[in-house]
Amino acid sequence: MTEAPRAADGGPGDQPAIRLRNIRKSYIEGIPVLVDVDLDIPRGQVTALVGANGSGKSTLVKILSGYQAPDAGSEILIGGRRVEGGVHAEEARAAGMRFVHQDAMLVPGVSVLDNMLVGAYRTGFMGRIKWRAERRSVQEMLDRWGIDVDLDRDPGELPLATAAKLAVIRALRTEPGEHISALVLDEPTASLGKADSEELLSWVRELAQREDVGVLLIGHRIDEILGTSDRVAVLRAGRIVVESPAAELTPELLVNQIVGAELESFYPERDAAAEADEGIALRVRSLSHHRLREASFEVRRGEILGVTGLVGSGFEDLPYALVDPELKAEGTMSIGPTEVDLRRTSIAERLALGLALVPADRKNRALALDLSLRENLVLPRLRSFARRGGLDRKLEHTDSIEVLGQFGVRPSDARLAASSLSGGNQQKVVLAKWMTVRPSVLVIHEPTIGVDVGAKSDIFKLIADSAAEGLSTVVASVEYEDLAHLCDRVLVIGDGRIVAELSGEALSTESITAAALMGGEARAA
Repeated sequence: MTEAPRAADGGPGDQPAIRLRNIRKSYIEGIPVLVDVDLDIPRGQVTALVGANGSGKSTLVKILSGYQAPDAGSEILIGGRRVEGGVHAEEARAAGMRFVHQDAMLVPGVSVLDNMLVGAYRTGFMGRIKWRAERRSVQEMLDRWGIDVDLDRDPGELPLATAAKLAVIRALRTEPGEHISALVLDEPTASLGKADSEELLSWVRELAQREDVGVLLIGHRIDEILGTSDRVAVLRAGRIVVESPAAELTPELLVNQIVGAELESFYPERDAAAEADEGIALRVRSLSHHRLREASFEVRRGEILGVTGLVGSGFEDLPYALVDPELKAEGTMSIGPTEVDLRRTSIAERLALGLALVPADRKNRALALDLSLRENLVLPRLRSFARRGGLDRKLEHTDSIEVLGQFGVRPSDARLAASSLSGGNQQKVVLAKWMTVRPSVLVIHEPTIGVDVGAKSDIFKLIADSAAEGLSTVVASVEYEDLAHLCDRVLVIGDGRIVAELSGEALSTESITAAALMGGEARAA
């Protein structure tokens, strides 16, 4: 492993897919976000870029994709072509660079064919789309990569790994005379389970080698990074601090480099959950919705209950079936001593009884990205800021600053738009938004999706500390190792039903994995 090396400049025939030199970017009041970043993305290899929230990864991707311009003195070469004054979309495409963003996958409800052609329909006389030629062109692309998919099918019905591959293939589509030199993948596995992620990334590595394309992979999952990449670059506080062959790194060493110090304890130490005689916070009987069938369980006061399974097993339906009456879930549920009508009790009424939800899709369902942090934080508690028919904005601001500090949100400026924060800090804001309501039960779906290891540890501590104060938490996630360390009990769902309940010495990453796989085999059978 080498410490922040400067990549050597090769001759014209030795040009990497992307070459970055002295990349600098400063924002408000000259505070640097990127400082003299030097990085090469070789052809035919996968180079992973990792770093904590706020390290500068998002800014670097925005510079490459043309959303922001670097400061003077920065130098960018794509496919050997120098890009002056910042990247422009047309220049990037002409130079052979393509992007697949986490939030720009396929659109459900529209055919695979339309998804593959969107924005790039080829037309003939009178602007008419050449449907026959377009269909043949897309089919040839899929055949080339061994993707067997009906072009008229809804991509929402496809396995997640297949849909993700199609998004990559769409990015690689070229017009006559175009070529691909570099592919930037921004968190491509954020919404995928372990098996789907492994399938996609193995395929991406094959693509890089077969097409001689340089792949820049932005990711957080350490095992995926080390298992897929040829090289790993660590960005910390705006600087490349480590650039190393992946084979020379261990998970522990990589985590230490990302956060800048050894993590004494990645998972928080916890006391045993409250005993049953302290009360049942949530009681569910025969809960059924979509893939979920006849789920019955209880959550004690101060307990962290994990819910998991293979992707598609039905465990993902549980958080929303508990909270949203429009889903028309069947079964019975009691929050504390109060029985809830699953079909009629509104979300607001459930919240008043003490049940709150943190959904997995924080950008579309948990945050108003264009609003300030203050506006997001106080939204569920507006009544507490009412003064003579209006709202006390000064009190809102003071309260928000205090909450941001308590939850470790950086930067802690309540005036900032939620969209300006990194994924980990956005997730802290979502947790703060609902934990400050002081519910008795908080249901969280994928609490650390798209979050770096440093913020991940912070989030686990927030959940554990809240449990110690009496908050009952249901955590639905595909991250088996996290559940094994964080939770008091874990329910494993297979074929829509609870197939295992694990606790105490029986609760481990291995036991969760085995139960999930057995449940998946039962479903397949």
